[in-house]
Amino acid sequence: MQQPILDQLNAFNGWRGQVAGLIQQLEEQLALTGLLPGSSLLRLGNLAHAIANDSVRAAFVGEFSRGKSELINALFFSEFGGRLLPSSSGQTTMCPVEIQHAGLGVPGLRLLPITSRALDHTIQDLKRSQSIWRKLPLLLDQPAQRNAALKQLTDTSCVALEEARKIGLCPPLNQTPRNRQHSICPSCGLGKVQIPRWRHAIINLPHPILAAGLNILDTPGLNAIGAEPELTLSMLMEANAVIFILSADTGVTHSDLDIWENYIASNPRQNHLVVLNKIDTLWDELKAPAEIEREIAVQVARTAERLGIDARQVIAVSAQKALIGRVKNQAALIEQSRIEALEDAIARQLIPARRERICHEVRDTLGRLLSEHQVLLKGQIHELEQNLASLTDLKSNGESKVPALLAQHQRAISRFEDERSRFEKKKRELLEQAGSQLFAPLDPVGLDLIISNAKNEMLSAWTTAGIQERLRRFFTEAMDRFDLALNGVERLSSLMLACYSDLEQRHGLSHLDALPYAILPRRAELQEMAEQYERFGKRLEIAVNTQSTVVRKAFLTVAQRTRDFVAETLVQARTWVDEAITIMESQMERHMQRIQQQVQTLQDIEQVLDNLDTRITQVRAEIAERQAQQQRSKQIYLSLKALLEDQERTEAVRTSA
Repeated sequence: MQQPILDQLNAFNGWRGQVAGLIQQLEEQLALTGLLPGSSLLRLGNLAHAIANDSVRAAFVGEFSRGKSELINALFFSEFGGRLLPSSSGQTTMCPVEIQHAGLGVPGLRLLPITSRALDHTIQDLKRSQSIWRKLPLLLDQPAQRNAALKQLTDTSCVALEEARKIGLCPPLNQTPRNRQHSICPSCGLGKVQIPRWRHAIINLPHPILAAGLNILDTPGLNAIGAEPELTLSMLMEANAVIFILSADTGVTHSDLDIWENYIASNPRQNHLVVLNKIDTLWDELKAPAEIEREIAVQVARTAERLGIDARQVIAVSAQKALIGRVKNQAALIEQSRIEALEDAIARQLIPARRERICHEVRDTLGRLLSEHQVLLKGQIHELEQNLASLTDLKSNGESKVPALLAQHQRAISRFEDERSRFEKKKRELLEQAGSQLFAPLDPVGLDLIISNAKNEMLSAWTTAGIQERLRRFFTEAMDRFDLALNGVERLSSLMLACYSDLEQRHGLSHLDALPYAILPRRAELQEMAEQYERFGKRLEIAVNTQSTVVRKAFLTVAQRTRDFVAETLVQARTWVDEAITIMESQMERHMQRIQQQVQTLQDIEQVLDNLDTRITQVRAEIAERQAQQQRSKQIYLSLKALLEDQERTEAVRTSA
C-alpha cells in the first residue's frame, strides 16, 4: 500500500540529501579560497537549504463529483479504517484543502472563513495570521470526533444575496434573471443564497508519506476554481504535479475539457497524470472480463485523444472499490480497482519529474558561480607564477638589480593608488547609472502606481473585452519597465567591462569575463507569465457576471505575483552590481597586495639575500595550495555532476519506457 510512492519519495529524499550535501561542501571549499563575494556563497547556501527542504506538491483537480477526495482517501489514508476526507453521497469538499505533514506530530485542522474574501490579502498572506483561522484538533484514534471535524469541509451557509455579491460569490442584480432576483437558492429562503462556509483548509497529519515530503492539494470543481483566482493563478501553477480526475461514466465533458485546457495543459512546467475514475460503473456481471477490459481500453484511448496526450498518461481506476478493498483487506478487489497501477505511475512519472527540475536549478545556479571562481582562481595562480618567475630571476641575476626593481615597484604602488582613487569616482558614477538605468525601472514603487491605475480601470470595465484589454495593457506597461532595465543592464555591463579592461591593460590585472548579467531569461519568464494570465483573463466572463470582487481578487493575485517577480529581479540586479564591483575591487586589492608583497620581498632581499630561497619556497607552496583547491572544487563538482547526470539517464529511460 503506497509502497511505490513511498519508496520513490525516500529515494528522492536520499538523492536530495546527497545533492544538498555536495553543494554545501562546494560552498565551504569555495569559501576557503576567499575569491567569491559573500552574496555568491550565500546563494549557494540558500540553494542547498532549499533542496534539502524540498517537497513534492501534488494537486488533485477535476470537476465536482469526479471522486477527487475518494481517490486521495484510497491512495493515502485507507489505514484510518474508512474515509478521512468526506466523500460520501451529498458530501462534497467545498473549499481547497491542503494536506501536510504535522511537523510536531500533532494532527489538526485549520479553516479560513469565506468572509476573508472581502479582505485585500492573499491566502498566502493570511497563512501568517493565526487569529483569522479556526483551529480544530483531530483525534485520529477517535473516528467520530475526527469525522465530525473533517465533515466541516463540506459546510455551506445561507447568506443574504447582497452579502454574497460583496464577496464575489453571486451574480450582481443586473446580471440575474428577473424570476431569480429575490432568491437564488429556494432551500435558504427568500432573498438568500447558499455559499461555502470556508474559503481554504489545511490538514496536518503525522503520516509516513507526508513525512517523506508529499504535500497534497484537494481542489473543488470548476466554479470554485473560477471564483478563487489565487487557487488558479498561484496554487495550481506552483504545484509540481497535477492529477486530473475524470469519470468513466461521463467521459470528457465540456466542463472537464474547460478545466484541462485553461488551468492544467497550459502550464508546460508541470507533469500531469489523468485518472479515469469510477471504472466500476463499467463492470457488468453479464459481460465477459475481456469485453469489460476492451471497453475500459476504449475509454482510455478516447480520453487521451480528446485531451491530446499519450495514452500512458491516462490511468483507469475505481477509487471507491480501492478504498473498500484496502479497508476490508480484499486483495482481489484492490487488484480489480487498478489503484496500484496509479501508484506506480505517480512513483515513476511525477516524482522523478521533480528531480529533473532540481537538476536544472542546480545547473543554472552553479554554472555562473563556478565560471567566476575558476576565472579568479586561475588569475591568482597566474599572478603567483609571475611572482615566482620574478623571484627566480632575481636569484639568478644577483642583487645588482634589487634597488632598481624596488624603486620600480614603489612607483607602481604610487600610480596604482592614484588609479584606485579614480576608480572610486568611477564606482560612484557606475552606482548612479545603475540606480537610474537599472534599479529605477525595476523599483516596485513605480510598479505599484501601474497596479493601482490598472486596478481602478479594470473595476470600471464592465465588459470581458475591456478587462482583457486592461490586463494586456498592464503587462505591456510592466514589460516596458523591464525593457528599460534590460537596456540599462547592457549599458552598465559594457561600462563595467570597459572600466575593468582599462585597469587590466594598464596594470596587468587578471582577466575577467564573468561580469555580464543575463536579465533576458527573466524577461522571457515574465512574458510567459503574461501569456498565462492573459489566457486566464479570457475566462473572466464569470467576473462580469458575478461581482467586481472576483475581478479585484484575480487582478490582485496577478499583480502581486508580477510585483514579487519584478522585486526578485531587482534583488538579483542589485546583487549582480554589488558582486561585479566587489570582484573588481577585490582584484585591485589583490593586485595591490601582490605589489606590496613584492616590495616587501625586495626590501627583505636588500637586508638578507638569503631570504629569497624561503620566499620562493613559500610562493611554490601557495601555488600548490591554489592548484589543490582548484582540484578539490572540481572533484566535488564532478561528483555533483555525476548525480545529476545519473538522474537524467534515469529520466530518459523512464520517458522512453
